[in-house]
Amino acid sequence: MAQNTEARALADVYKSVRSLTKFFVNQLQDIDIEKQFELDGIKLNTISWLIGHLCWTENALILKGVGNIESGVPWLEEYGIGTNPSDIKMKPGLSELISTLDNIHEKALGVLENLKDEELSEDNYLGFGFGGDKSKRMLIFHAIRHEPMHTGQLSWSMKLNGAKTI
Repeated sequence: MAQNTEARALADVYKSVRSLTKFFVNQLQDIDIEKQFELDGIKLNTISWLIGHLCWTENALILKGVGNIESGVPWLEEYGIGTNPSDIKMKPGLSELISTLDNIHEKALGVLENLKDEELSEDNYLGFGFGGDKSKRMLIFHAIRHEPMHTGQLSWSMKLNGAKTI
């Protein structure tokens, strides 16, 4: 019988990473999530873009790339790599962003928790790789390491908005 201990461990790490993101996201009720700060002429990402981008990333890397499934959320592509918060047409509100973040994560965990360890070495469905590695494992690694970077940006945006983060 095939095991999925590595895949389950990766799912547990992803859950832990997401718990920190959710800690910050759950404190956004009184913050303008569309406010865009500028520093030395560089416009920073909005809080709404950061959350939407985390939704897009998990959908792309885990649901599509590892599970070969699609969430069906119509506005996700507006939050992909290189998109500009000022150009977004469909701007979901905070409750929809949080709901989508939770729903995609739940589906992604289902994909990870049901993945057999030997499937981790298979090429991902996107054909995308890092350093020549196109495995499903590498997409999962990237999703896990990608989120804390944006969670850090989220905490800075919150501080700039006057929110106490700790």
